[in-house]
Amino acid sequence: MAIYTVHGGHAKHGNKYCGAVGYCSESLVDRDICAAVIKYLKMAGHTAYDCSVDSGISQSNIISKIKKNINSHPGAQANISIHLNAASKSKADGKIKGSEVLIYATKTAAEVLAIKVCLNLKALGFTNRGVKTRTDLGVLKGITNGGANILVECFFCDDQDDYNLFTKLGPDAIGKAIAEGVLGKRIETQPAKKKYDVPKPTIRKGSQGAEVEKLQTALNYLVGYKLKEILKVDGDAGQKTIDALKVWQKLVGLEDDGSYGPASYRVMDALLS
Repeated sequence: MAIYTVHGGHAKHGNKYCGAVGYCSESLVDRDICAAVIKYLKMAGHTAYDCSVDSGISQSNIISKIKKNINSHPGAQANISIHLNAASKSKADGKIKGSEVLIYATKTAAEVLAIKVCLNLKALGFTNRGVKTRTDLGVLKGITNGGANILVECFFCDDQDDYNLFTKLGPDAIGKAIAEGVLGKRIETQPAKKKYDVPKPTIRKGSQGAEVEKLQTALNYLVGYKLKEILKVDGDAGQKTIDALKVWQKLVGLEDDGSYGPASYRVMDALLS
């Protein structure tokens, strides 16, 4: 699995040398998007480091600190700088100014990543302003960890149409789009499967079968530490199984009647989901 670094541009909101402020604060939103990018990169099985910097004595000092953080993670596949653009504050006119991705040079691995990120943000509704080269930006040069460097201008924080689309989407969707663009594939977000199957039919003393086995397995997992001995998973609801069920029912605030019915099922399903 690959290594990635991600950071929100500028200083933390409220400190000197923070980012642009329009309908929202760049230094607040970029960190939310940064966190989402990291989450989805990790979800895909990769290692991702947050290299954001909260404060510094100057803008160049902040950039130097960010670069130092980035370079402390050798062997990176890519380094992703998250920003919001700004021009002049404009009210809604039905036109979204959109997204662009900055790179140091064309015909590089960074350009390939940048194109994919632009297309993914376009799919969310942002106008694709394209990939642009900038040779004057500190986070696009002087990086020595081996990664391709891209700077993502997610949207214009001072354009009301851009901001309205952002509020509709949220930072999580934007972070996911960026992560998927960098990886060049979709990231599956299906919920994890349950550890244990939850029995559904009502079970009482004397019940037998596969559903009883499920209950015995779940009870061993949930309250085994409270039992004198672990239940034998034999599909036979004898007295030991019913006693263990009562222990669990009392523990979760249910009537400890030793009957496993709909109320018990709902609670157990929530605990094991």
